Amino acid sequence: MTPRSANDKEYFGQDWFIDRLRATGLSYQQQGRNRYPDFWVYDNALREGYELKSLAFVPAGPRPRVPGSIGKPARKDLDFNSTIPSGNKGGHDIFLVFLLYTGSGLAGRPVHTLSVAHADLVNSDHAVADLHVNIAIKQFGSYGDGFIRNRKMYVFPHPVQIDPSGLGRWRLIVPASWQLTDRRLKNVGTIGRTIVKRSVTGYTVSLHGGKPTVRRTAYANAGRQLLFDIFEAS
Repeated sequence: MTPRSANDKEYFGQDWFIDRLRATGLSYQQQGRNRYPDFWVYDNALREGYELKSLAFVPAGPRPRVPGSIGKPARKDLDFNSTIPSGNKGGHDIFLVFLLYTGSGLAGRPVHTLSVAHADLVNSDHAVADLHVNIAIKQFGSYGDGFIRNRKMYVFPHPVQIDPSGLGRWRLIVPASWQLTDRRLKNVGTIGRTIVKRSVTGYTVSLHGGKPTVRRTAYANAGRQLLFDIFEAS
């Protein structure tokens, strides 16, 4: 991947993805900042969304014998500005393309790890994702001419945190219910994710301090396990 500048933290991954989309001959539409997903990719029969995320890979020790061979992601989670990720948007499947890279500054940034995971792996509650809103509370401040910009940040574990054996690998993760078979792919495992008992449906924060009040509601499908198959190129 080639950074646009020494401080580029986002665009090099998207440029890398666009190059590969063009190589496939598929049509695509890139959305603006803070829109989910980053890309809609389609042909005559299918439309899918792809959200791009990347983190630096941090090698362990001062001088590993093979650069980038031993280490860990810079973080265990990913930030999602203003939108809740999920594996469905408007009836279309959404994939999270997660990259770990080495290198910094203006130098090229090799892809160390690639996980193309159905976004249900990080959150399968499509309804709460679709109903999410960002609002402004007006008439704020002593003169009433300010406002509170209530644009939230959501943090979820990244795919390699959920699938740690994928570190240093190139993987595709899809719902096991798809029963995906393709001679070009080798099934290397299955991940289970269990729906929690109660979901957060809202919260109240006082501007005068103190702890927030969180409202929770029981999930109708609490305890249900969603299975995801892991594939690598055969």
